[in-house]
Amino acid sequence: MGNRPPSQCAQDRNQSRMRQRYRAASAANTSRKEGMTMFRKITTLLITAAPIAIGACPAYAQGNADAGSLEDIVVTAQKRSENLQDVPVAITAVTSARLEATGISNAADLGAVTPNLSLTQVAGTIQPHIRGVGTDFSGPGVENPVALYVDGVYIASGTSSLLTLNNIERVEVLKGPQGTLFGRNATGGLIHVITKDPKYDPSMALDLSYANYEKLTANAYLTAGLGDRVAADLAVRYEHQGEGWGTNLFNGRDVNRTDHDFAVRSKLLFEPGDRTKIRLAVDYADRKATDVQHAYPGYPQSFNNPFFGGPFPLGGAFDTNSNVQGDSRLRSGGISLQINQDLGAVALQSITAYRKSRYMFELDLDLTPVQLISCCGTDGGPVRARQISQEFQLSSTGAGPLKWVAGAYFFDAKDGYDDVSIELAAPVSFIPGVSAAILLNNRVTTRSLAAYGQASYEILDDTTLTLGGRLTHEKREISGTESIVAGGVIAAVHPLPVAGFPGKIDFTRFNYRIALDHKFTPDILGYVSYNTGFKSGGYNLNSSANPPYKPEQIKAAEVGLKTELLDRRLRLNIAAFHYNYSNIQVTNYAGGNSLIGNGAAAKIYGIDFDADLALGNGFSLNGGLGYLHGRFSSYDNAPYFNGFSGCVTAPGSFCTLSAKGNRVGQSPTWSFNAGANYKTELAQGALAFSVLYSYSSRWYASADNFAFQPAYGLLNASVQWTEPSDHLSLRFWGKNLTNEVYATGIGEANQGVFRHLGAPRTYGVTLGVKF
Repeated sequence: MGNRPPSQCAQDRNQSRMRQRYRAASAANTSRKEGMTMFRKITTLLITAAPIAIGACPAYAQGNADAGSLEDIVVTAQKRSENLQDVPVAITAVTSARLEATGISNAADLGAVTPNLSLTQVAGTIQPHIRGVGTDFSGPGVENPVALYVDGVYIASGTSSLLTLNNIERVEVLKGPQGTLFGRNATGGLIHVITKDPKYDPSMALDLSYANYEKLTANAYLTAGLGDRVAADLAVRYEHQGEGWGTNLFNGRDVNRTDHDFAVRSKLLFEPGDRTKIRLAVDYADRKATDVQHAYPGYPQSFNNPFFGGPFPLGGAFDTNSNVQGDSRLRSGGISLQINQDLGAVALQSITAYRKSRYMFELDLDLTPVQLISCCGTDGGPVRARQISQEFQLSSTGAGPLKWVAGAYFFDAKDGYDDVSIELAAPVSFIPGVSAAILLNNRVTTRSLAAYGQASYEILDDTTLTLGGRLTHEKREISGTESIVAGGVIAAVHPLPVAGFPGKIDFTRFNYRIALDHKFTPDILGYVSYNTGFKSGGYNLNSSANPPYKPEQIKAAEVGLKTELLDRRLRLNIAAFHYNYSNIQVTNYAGGNSLIGNGAAAKIYGIDFDADLALGNGFSLNGGLGYLHGRFSSYDNAPYFNGFSGCVTAPGSFCTLSAKGNRVGQSPTWSFNAGANYKTELAQGALAFSVLYSYSSRWYASADNFAFQPAYGLLNASVQWTEPSDHLSLRFWGKNLTNEVYATGIGEANQGVFRHLGAPRTYGVTLGVKF
């Protein structure tokens, strides 16, 4: 596309519906200069360079987008519905159309389309990291500093984080601390999944997929009106994978397979009046699978040696050699009630929610076919979690220069182990010559109260100042017992001393947001912001000493630019950020246990870049780029794995050294994705092609920078035929087509280094029907 002459650019601007907001009078220019200071000087350079770089003048939004232009994306990042381009927050919004085109069917796949987002999948839980902020620890009462929301409801338990993305309207990934409007545990940002609302016009969508590894997946979505003011929908998903990715050499059985993954969601929409909307939603999920952790080849394993009968063969990358099969079962469900009432100049919203989950799993902690150390078991007690939350919110509805939102939030949760056992065979038991078990039966209770408010005011023409704050008071209490039982079975007749778990901790924190944004044109927004956030403190349930850990805190500065150019065919969004991350909750090792403690600090900075381009004639491109520099500025007693960096200890143990200057875990320096989509009409229907490539550079598992995942890239592609009436479609697809072997999570423990692997090359066919 060639450069457009200045006269043409001027003519386009004169025709814009917002042209009157930009005055050429010298007095107005002087006023702007006085109000913008250094922020405008910096962002003006970026804006000036952007049109030159692409050879076109900025395009202005029209009431109706021209054919081939980008569609508006509506988000709720500021607790109100707004155009993505008008929100001074770094957001990656993934629409349902893009989810379908790229083949994303699980929350764990979101990193493929979101720069600076990585999702670690370990032992049946999902642990997201945004811009280097996350956690490598999972367990009852441990919440991730990247919050997960579904339809405005905060999901606290990691075992509730497995989402099958069915009937999804969009997914919003908010980057940076969101401590003002969303509050607790949004230190690094949040992932918000928004599901579809029921429609009054009846419709149905069904699809059936079959893939290699004998994988069968069925989806159904139905919606219809039940009268003039009531509508309902139903979404159902079922998946079964008959063949595993690998084999357990110990017994010849498949591993990394899914026996069943069932999910159902339903939403009822009731509109008793023109100003009232009531949404009642229920969901349930049941997943049974064999998820195993693999010994990492090339890294030392403490028990795979002659003393214990080894060395034992490891097999291929997806194989294991274990006396523990690695079965797991997760059942979770919830109900929520959302009421929206238009009061004229003010809107009222209430969200009430209840959730519960039950999770059972097996772990081979020695990573060998010999019974030495194992955990939990599907026949033993489960990990349980339940939560109740209530939020009330008031927000302005007028079109004046002031927009505000205020609310109150209540949260109550209980998580814990219910007769979970850790089995210790005689060679490694703390009782010489006697097998033993540690029986965990304990709970952590959380109660949180918060009040928040945020206001945005247009202080100058097209210049808005935003101030917000949130006050949170939280209390956490631990109770229960840890029993040591001789004989290696829970019902043994020789119980040994029992340790109690009483303890309470509470804290109060205030977080705030300051932001300044300016509309240089209707399609170019620049902003700077300063935000704070915190992640709750708590207790270690897996240690009789139950030492508490304190909240971690973050202070974040960000400058960003959001643009739509080329007659709204090109969307370019960029943000640069800098974090001071302190009192980080990190993993320590003591007495064979992995414990959470404080003591580390880090400096993190980087860049996010998102781009979408509609070329016309059915062709579009999209992509994202992330740069991340995260280093510990202090970490005096970091655990270092044996034999690394001069650390000499007994095999399978740790020593403590300073990790200052080391890279923050789960933080690839570079991540990017690039996608292309093309649709063409045929005499007998339409063909749609889609390809997506995502890349991650090397990342380290822990602060010692020992075990790491090398750089890797994933290639997905699909082609879909849709018949002329749009009722029937046939789609051929493939994921990880280059068959990369890559880890979704890596752990370092006293027993050795283990990893959880992402799926190998998969391919299949999907038949879709909709009316």
